[in-house]
Amino acid sequence: MLFRGLVISSALLASSVASADIGFAAAVDAARAAAPLGRLFAIEQRVRGSAMVYEADLYNAELTTRYQPRLNLDTGALIRLNVNNVSAAARAALKPINDRLGSVQVDFAQAISIANEATQRSDVQKVEYDIEAGILAYQVKYFDGVTKSYIDSVTGGVVPHHMPDDDMDPTNPATSVSSAIGIAQEFKGSGWVSIGLESETENGGNIVEVLLLDLKSGMLSVVDVSGTAVSHSVDFQPAGGQANRIGAIRSHWGMVVTDLAAAVGAAGAAYPGSGIVEAEMAIETHKNVTSMKWKINLITADLIQIDYIVDATTPLNNGFRMAMAPVTPLVGDFNRDGVVNALDLTEVFSAWGTVNPLMDINGDSMVGSHEVTAVISNWG
Repeated sequence: MLFRGLVISSALLASSVASADIGFAAAVDAARAAAPLGRLFAIEQRVRGSAMVYEADLYNAELTTRYQPRLNLDTGALIRLNVNNVSAAARAALKPINDRLGSVQVDFAQAISIANEATQRSDVQKVEYDIEAGILAYQVKYFDGVTKSYIDSVTGGVVPHHMPDDDMDPTNPATSVSSAIGIAQEFKGSGWVSIGLESETENGGNIVEVLLLDLKSGMLSVVDVSGTAVSHSVDFQPAGGQANRIGAIRSHWGMVVTDLAAAVGAAGAAYPGSGIVEAEMAIETHKNVTSMKWKINLITADLIQIDYIVDATTPLNNGFRMAMAPVTPLVGDFNRDGVVNALDLTEVFSAWGTVNPLMDINGDSMVGSHEVTAVISNWG
């Protein structure tokens, strides 16, 4: 990491907690006011002499000058401002962060609030920019010296960092997933295109469930691929909001240049050793401009879970790509608007009694009372 804090004694920590402490939000404002020519990269509470203070690191746009204001913990008053030149090696290390500051939409104070909610802690010791698995994130550290949270600086999402013994989603290597897509498409035949997939565990082994669309009829099919063979498939008609989304994909499919298999391959190349969890076509129209992107959820070799976005409308070598914190859909949010409410009940009733694996909660492929229960249980 670019910055490292000090380990402090529990007695000194206790005294700082008991003090007035202006808090990180006010300290961020005070640090920026103290060094208006700099852009904030990090701020922390640390020991200076016999007192706890806020200390920040800011840099000018060219990364040639470092400003380090030291602030009174209780009042935010400037104690001193250190100004130093930045070495070439330090500039090189900071440049990847500096180049992406223009995309930041979440500020330090917001990141702290999100991290506190995620960790159920409030004893923040340090916040700094860090690039995690291609995401420009805030690394929020706590005084226990162990707890950290990583917040996407663009979306505000929490970037999951798994441990080897976590109960993680099943994954398959990108090469296996790309192969499964080819097997599923060959099984369904001409006219069917892959628009999504999910890794599943069944009978002790991982399978790839590939979602395909018949461009002519609008029918959907889920094809289960285990190894090199199809183990199961089911065709069904999209319903409710699903049908609207599928209709939009059909209408704009001519824009697609990079297919799902190629996008999964690109994700695997970008993150060697990763496992693919799921993928889907994300289509959106804004001000009469339609974008089509593949959103590929993966777990890196370092066990960081991300969404890797690949532009579907341009060749791989030229296309837009980015990493972001994964968006975990709410159980029962069938219309995918981020909240579970009466609209989701409408979605359930629109598909009631039909086969629809995309809306299936209990694994029977049918839409019925179990899906209603999911909506009610997660209401609001």
